Amino acid sequence: MKTITIFRISTLVFIVLFLLVVSPLSVSAKDAAADETGFEDWVKQEPKPDWYEWGEKYWPTKPVRGGVFHRAAMRYVGMMNPNHWPINDWNQVGLFYDAPLKTGEGNRASDLWLASSLKYLDPVTLEMKFRPGVTFHDGTTFNARTYKYQWEWTMDKKNRSFWRGMLMPLKSIEVKDEYTLIWHFKRPWAAFLGKMSNTVGWALSEKALRGSTALREAKKIVKKAEEARKKAAKAEEKVKKAAAEGGAAAKKAESKAKKARKKADAADERAKKVMALAEGAKNFDIHPVGTGQWMLDEASPGNYLKVKRNPDWWFGKSVGRPDMPYFDGIRITVIPDPSIQLANLRAGKIDYLDINKTQYPMITNDPNLNIHINPSSNVRGLFFMHAKGPCKDIRVRKAISHAIDRKALIAGTQFGLATMASCLFPDSHWAHNPDLKPVAYDPELSKQLLAEAGYGKGMKLKGMAETGDNTLVAAVKQMLVEVGIDWQVDILERTAWTSRHQNLSYDLTLYRTLVFDPDMLVNFLYYPGGNFNRGRSHNEKAIQLIEASGIEPDWKKRREIYNKLLTALYDNYEDAWLWWDLSVVAYSKNVQGWNNDMYKKYRSLFSASHPLWFKDGKR
Repeated sequence: MKTITIFRISTLVFIVLFLLVVSPLSVSAKDAAADETGFEDWVKQEPKPDWYEWGEKYWPTKPVRGGVFHRAAMRYVGMMNPNHWPINDWNQVGLFYDAPLKTGEGNRASDLWLASSLKYLDPVTLEMKFRPGVTFHDGTTFNARTYKYQWEWTMDKKNRSFWRGMLMPLKSIEVKDEYTLIWHFKRPWAAFLGKMSNTVGWALSEKALRGSTALREAKKIVKKAEEARKKAAKAEEKVKKAAAEGGAAAKKAESKAKKARKKADAADERAKKVMALAEGAKNFDIHPVGTGQWMLDEASPGNYLKVKRNPDWWFGKSVGRPDMPYFDGIRITVIPDPSIQLANLRAGKIDYLDINKTQYPMITNDPNLNIHINPSSNVRGLFFMHAKGPCKDIRVRKAISHAIDRKALIAGTQFGLATMASCLFPDSHWAHNPDLKPVAYDPELSKQLLAEAGYGKGMKLKGMAETGDNTLVAAVKQMLVEVGIDWQVDILERTAWTSRHQNLSYDLTLYRTLVFDPDMLVNFLYYPGGNFNRGRSHNEKAIQLIEASGIEPDWKKRREIYNKLLTALYDNYEDAWLWWDLSVVAYSKNVQGWNNDMYKKYRSLFSASHPLWFKDGKR
């Protein structure tokens, strides 16, 4: 990220505040640690936090081991290395991995996980200790050295991680001892901890990454060695022909042949070395190795993914419950048709289903299912192309936003299972701005604004949407037609949609994004170098606030900055935010252990720490 004056001022303020807050003259060491991080290790904590509960308060019966849990998915998982695209289902990928931190209340990175302690040594230096006794699925040890290697691998542009551009504040990583890392930042980087709780922080096996990298490099080097051998053979053939003529030509040909052979021999040696490193290695993109509850068992692209229980999962042992996770495995079958998914659930062929909203009325009274509605982490909206075309004009963006009847869309396309969005973060998120209200439906104002912008006789906009959004597209198109806008939409598979978006080949496009750490999301969408910005917009005020939020250590003060940032986006009609999703999930009543109240409060922290089980240990 670029450095501007606000960085220099904010950094100075940060340092002054930091020294005031954590000065050992004013607080004890224990209090200082709490002030610096807000984290406490639940293994040692007394009394234990509320989520640290596995008794009758959590569930009336005890867990039972056994059985394979079956579920369905619309798409096959895709890549399983969290650094490489396309990934079609992050929830499936997440089965394999753990991170140093977990998100808890308010979707905030608030709880230690693989990390056992955090301590800021100064505003740009963080000490992170890891739990001992954690192993990867391949039997290798997770420690400071392996995590350092993973981050250096991610930062190496040869490995093409799409997270690399978001990690530029990282200066270096130092291994202090086997389980302690010292992180050095180029500037204060408050958002770093949020990243530690999300996909970029997932721990990946060093051995598996090295092997996968060697495998990739081996293919390149072997190809180069083959080319070098061919060149050497050609040069040696020329020597034979030149020998008949003799003289200077023969000597020159012989000299070239020797050089070519020397290069070929050197290339062969390099190929042998890298092939030795790659021996037995597998492509990490399709053979993931993490520390999580589940290990890869079998994958059939386009058909199913099977995972098996990790018998050495560290968390279960750490809380005295070594039987975690309780299922023997999980099978995720690709079933693109929601009606067939539901039929499988009712027939007992699958045990869990993310319910398509169209089906909710059909299952509300099903006696064989437990059904839960929860705030989702998804926001739906329309991306505007600010860089070129009609949507450069704020009057056009404003007209489009006021032309959308959000309430009608939610009732007609979402069956009421959504909440009208004012901006990015839902009201369950710690960075939500309660002062912003959803844009009002006002088609007459839209027509007036379009006329002022020079489109009184109508206009055409090019756009796109993903497969499965046909009904929503039709509804939005009709609303836009009523104010004189002809939205010409291409329905695309995700990979094609992503390619078009990255090439900025649209005026207006539907999108869905996962709301996680706010710094990651606002950089992703609204910072010039973000993967889903790529120059489509440039709101200078928003950019400065994004940069300011990234260096503020106090999350409550960060929330104030995010409130200003959301206001800046809202006032500029940066995008048209439509709704925040509500999700509906259904479990077979044979599945035990899902406490929905605990999930609503603790989110991913609950689902990670409280694995499910079958009533009698079998399907």
